[in-house]
Amino acid sequence: MLSWVRRSKCDDAASALPRSIPVFISTLKKDVNLEELRHLYSRCDHSCNRFSKTGGSTVDMKKLRTAISRSDVVVSVFCKSHHAVLVQENTSDKDDDDVPGFYSEEESLFPLDLGRQNKGEGSLGDMFQDVLPLTPSNGQLVGFGRAYSDYGLTASIHDLMVLPSLQRMGIGKLIVNRITRLLTSRDIYDIAALCLEHERPFFKACGFADDRMGSTTMMFTKSLEA
Repeated sequence: MLSWVRRSKCDDAASALPRSIPVFISTLKKDVNLEELRHLYSRCDHSCNRFSKTGGSTVDMKKLRTAISRSDVVVSVFCKSHHAVLVQENTSDKDDDDVPGFYSEEESLFPLDLGRQNKGEGSLGDMFQDVLPLTPSNGQLVGFGRAYSDYGLTASIHDLMVLPSLQRMGIGKLIVNRITRLLTSRDIYDIAALCLEHERPFFKACGFADDRMGSTTMMFTKSLEA
C-alpha cells in the first residue's frame, strides 16, 4: 500500500528532504529482507536482547528468521533509497560522526544497501528513482514492527523501529495503526505494547493507555544453571 508522510516544519535535521515523501507499507513476510532488517536494528540501536545494558547488540540471524516467521503480524515500511540517503547525509554533516546508528561507507556491513544508494547517486539517478513506482523490491526498509497474538484474546507489539533520520514524520504511527487494525479485525482488542519509558508518550498518542490493573512488564532473569 502506498502512502505519504510529511516532516515537521521545525525538523531541521530533515531539511534536505522534500516536505512529503512516498512510503510503501507491506504486511507480507516475504517482503522482509533479513539483512536489511538487521541493518535497521543497528541504525536504530535497537536490541534483540532485553537484558542488554548497552543498547544494540549483535542480531542472531537464525533467531531473527524464526521470530519473523512466527510473528502473527509484520509491518514493513519502505521509502525511495535516495530520500533516505538525503536525510542521512544532511544529519551526518550536522552532527559529524558522533550520531549513534550512522556508518560511513567503509563501516557498512551490507553491500545490498550500498548498491541501492549507488543507484540513486546524482540528479539523473534521482530522477530515474522518482519515475519508478515505489515497491519493497526497489525501496529501502526504514520502518518495522511486529506483533504476536494467541488468535483469541490478547496480542503484544514488539520491535517497533523507524530510521532515526526519518522519525517525527508519522511512520511509526502508520506501523502501529496498521498492526492494531489487523488485530482488531480479528476481534482482538487486548493489545499490549512492549516499550521503554520515553516511548510511552508515543504509544499514548496512538491510543494506548495504562491498564486498569496497573500492571508492568517483568522479565524472567533466573539462570537455567542456577
